[in-house]
This record gives sequence, C-alpha cells and structure tokens, in this order.
Amino acid sequence: MELWLLALWSVSGAALLFTHLLMAWRVLTGPLAPTWRYLGFLIPFTTPLVAWRGGNRLGPITWVLFLVIYLSARMVEV
Repeated sequence: MELWLLALWSVSGAALLFTHLLMAWRVLTGPLAPTWRYLGFLIPFTTPLVAWRGGNRLGPITWVLFLVIYLSARMVEV
C-alpha cells in the first residue's frame, strides 16, 4: 500500500465524517419540522437530503465532494 493513498483515505474520510456530523447537528437544531429533523439526524443516508431541504446548500455539496474523493481514492487500489 502506498503512503499517499493511505493519507488520502484518512484525510478524505475524516473530512467526510466531520462534514456529516456538522450537517447532522444543523439538521437537528434547524428550522424544519420535528419529523424531518429526527429523520435526518437518525438515518445517516438522509442527512444530506434533509439538510438540502432545510436550506443548507454548502453542507450537502461538500459532503458529496468528499464522498467522491474518498471513493475515488478507494478505487485506485483496485
């Protein structure tokens, strides 16, 4: 395994997790109805969708960007 690949996995994975946690917190404390807030907070795959619905545009876009970077780095190994 190459060191740059391991570093890219670690950094992009940490950035993805950090972005997801910030987005989940904003969804939970945001202006949406309680049903949407708990759906976005408790089900991880719906968090970017609920955040987008709540008016947060930067969070879901950066989440998708970091996800693409992470998956691309994982596919380089194969």
